[in-house]
Amino acid sequence: MKLGYGTYGMPTVDIFDALPRLRDIGYQAVEINVGEEWPTAPRKLSAAKRTQLTHTIRDLEFPPPVLMCLLPICTLGEGREAALDKFDEACALARDLNFGDGPIPVVSTPGGIHGDWDERKNLLRDTLLMVADRSAKHNVILAVEPHAGQMLDTPQKVAWLMKQTQHEFLKVNFDISHFHVAGIDLKQSVDLCAPYTVSTHVKDGAMIEGKVRYQLPGEGSLDLVAYFKAIADAGISCPVTVEVTAQIWRQEGYDPWPAAVSSFQALDNARREAGL
Repeated sequence: MKLGYGTYGMPTVDIFDALPRLRDIGYQAVEINVGEEWPTAPRKLSAAKRTQLTHTIRDLEFPPPVLMCLLPICTLGEGREAALDKFDEACALARDLNFGDGPIPVVSTPGGIHGDWDERKNLLRDTLLMVADRSAKHNVILAVEPHAGQMLDTPQKVAWLMKQTQHEFLKVNFDISHFHVAGIDLKQSVDLCAPYTVSTHVKDGAMIEGKVRYQLPGEGSLDLVAYFKAIADAGISCPVTVEVTAQIWRQEGYDPWPAAVSSFQALDNARREAGL
């Protein structure tokens, strides 16, 4: 089972400097953040840079990258077209970086629709189906990420949504932290999400005085050995990818490299203890 690293936690690091260094740490896969502030925003990557990036990823023996594109993709009304235009740009970049045989995921939370689940779940379903139709035109999978504090926030809701949609290009990015901080059982979370999972995030965290505080893998109460055993038993085989939350990388004095090293060590130790 491969360990991957997401460049969400490296908003100022040049991707061509980051990739070989991540490989030297031991990571075997990469997720590239394409937010506007990052060096890998689609508008910042010319055709020549995209070709260079593809060659670099291949030369380092990483698989085709997952892309992370945090957008309010379910926005309705004003702002919808702007959000979808940025999503299209991310999908086009994913297509350009894909040197594999199948489609690769673009990860986003389903931002833009809020309110009571029972009242608005059908609207969320229909809106995500429209976005998935859009990603399919690029041969890209929309990997929607359930998120603490948003409408899609439990594994039961994920299972309902996936059963309702059954869209080839709409799947799940499984981030255990959003269920862990809510006290939801690990095995239940894995088992309900596994059939639809095409990418992952892993980080730790806790609910402290009613507020979520995310941590690096290994820093909190998440049992990483049990996590690895559960995802292996459930058939999740895509890379386990570290996400360093903005709660961490926005702190004064943050250095991305110690975070990358300590996260790898915690996950690698747990992976070995789990016998994987």
